[in-house]
Amino acid sequence: MRFSRFSGLLAAALAAPPHALWAEPAATLGTILGSRDTAIRRMARLPVGGLQAVETNDGQLLFISDTGRYVVRGKAYDLWHGVALTSLAQAEDLAGRIDLRHLKLDVADLGALDLGTGPDVVAFVDPQCPHCASFFKDLASLADRYRFRLIPLPIAEDSQSEVLALHCLASTDRAAALAALLEHRADVPAATGTCGQQTAQRTLITAQMFGVRGTPFVIAPDGRIHQGRPDDLAGWLAGTPTGAPKTGEGGQ
Repeated sequence: MRFSRFSGLLAAALAAPPHALWAEPAATLGTILGSRDTAIRRMARLPVGGLQAVETNDGQLLFISDTGRYVVRGKAYDLWHGVALTSLAQAEDLAGRIDLRHLKLDVADLGALDLGTGPDVVAFVDPQCPHCASFFKDLASLADRYRFRLIPLPIAEDSQSEVLALHCLASTDRAAALAALLEHRADVPAATGTCGQQTAQRTLITAQMFGVRGTPFVIAPDGRIHQGRPDDLAGWLAGTPTGAPKTGEGGQ
């Protein structure tokens, strides 16, 4: 079957805000849930495929699929933080954080290359990403205040062999691998056999689980996440709001 003649219609439909597709079904929540006050007060997209968190006028926290077909009502838990979700504000706040300690995730198992001393700042980085190169320059003045744990991640196909080579080199010389990453050196020996593959696989699975869409992807010591390079890294790490992020997808 050919779909080319429908591509324009499909593109227009996909470009529409998801909640526009279920504006009318959402208005029937009061009937479904048995309360006239059960109208949507506020909603927020969660980092879970196709799911919106919704707060109703009578204070209920619900979860609705993007299409408006499914409504989930009842107790919900954020297992990554080990808490029950009780409000939209709480769900939004936790959605923007990753508690690595609660997850018992040792980023050394992901091939993290460490720079500096202090509280841990974890960052997924692509050696081919220009915004990552700028991010590396930002670290110079902060390495005496934070320990930056840099995890090589291939966002683009062109980066795969380079990242694998870095993971392989790190298995015997982490300092050399860190220098090669920061300086974007082209003389890193290619990985042979299965060297570095296990680490690379763990990293890719973790990045997918965390919803990494571009690099750098930064996790502050308090768990806040930032998709892209913060305009003011020092300010963001200190909790100061920053401008729009700059992300790269394998050097694009």
